[in-house]
Amino acid sequence: MNDFNNKVAVVTGASSGIGRGIAVHAAKAGMSLVLADINAEELNKTLALVKACGVEAIARVTDVSSLDEVENLASQTYETFQNCHLLFNNAGVLGPAALSEVNRDMYDWLININLGGCFNGIHAFLPRMKAAGLESHIIATCSTSGFIAYPMLSLYSASKFAIRGLMTSLRAELQMSKSSVGVSIVCPGEVTTNIVNSTFESHEPAKAPSAEQMDPAAMLEVAAEDAQNTFPISPAEAAEAIFAGIHKKEFYIFTHKGYKRQLEDISTEYLEAFDRAMFQ
Repeated sequence: MNDFNNKVAVVTGASSGIGRGIAVHAAKAGMSLVLADINAEELNKTLALVKACGVEAIARVTDVSSLDEVENLASQTYETFQNCHLLFNNAGVLGPAALSEVNRDMYDWLININLGGCFNGIHAFLPRMKAAGLESHIIATCSTSGFIAYPMLSLYSASKFAIRGLMTSLRAELQMSKSSVGVSIVCPGEVTTNIVNSTFESHEPAKAPSAEQMDPAAMLEVAAEDAQNTFPISPAEAAEAIFAGIHKKEFYIFTHKGYKRQLEDISTEYLEAFDRAMFQ
C-alpha cells in the first residue's frame, strides 16, 4: 500500500498507547478513522486528536472480547465509510501475575481480550475486506513476548504466542487464495504506554501479595534489560515503524532491534533440539 491518503483505518485499543499513536499517525497520513475502545473518556480524547488533523472519524465504545460488539463495529464502519483498508487488531491487556496466582476468571478475561479480540476482528471484517477486492491489510499487535516468555507474564505471552500462530496461518490461507488482503504482526519492545496498569479486577476479597509476586513496573524493567541496546520508545515512534512495515508489506514488524540476540538464541535452541531428535 503506497498511499494511505483517503483510505480507511479501524483501530481497536485506540484510547491510549500504541493505539492512539497509530490513530494519530493515520490521521496525519490523511486516513479516515474508526476508533474503538472500552474506555469512553480516553477514546473521545483520541477522537479529538485525529479530528484536529482535518480527517473524518468516528469513535465507538467496543468490548473486543464480544463478537457481537465487534460485528457491530464492522457494520458501522461500512455504513459510514463503505470500506476498511487497514484493520488494526490492537486492543490488549497485560495482566501481570504469577501463574500460581492465576484463576480461571483471570484466564478468560485476558485470553478473550487479547486472542479473542484478534479473532473477532478477523471474523467480523475479513469477509467484507475480501468481498471489496481492494488492497487492504490486517495488522495484529503481538509483542516480543510472542517470542520470549518472561516471569509474571505467562497468560500475556500465551496470548501473544497464539496471535503469532493465528496470523501466520491466516497469511498462508490468504496467499493460497491470492487474496488482496495482506497480513502483519507488530512485535514492539518496550513502549511508553499504560498497559502495565491493565490488571484483572476480581470480585473476590483481596489477597496479600505472595513472595512470588513482583511489581509490574519492575517486571517490565527486567524484560527491557534482557534486550541489549534497546530503550523505551514513544507510541508515535512505534506507529511510524508500524506504517513503514505495512508500506513494505512486512509480516513481522519489529519496533526495536535490541532483541536480536534473544531471538537468535531461541532459534538455535530449536535447531539443536531438532538435530538431536533426528540423530537419536
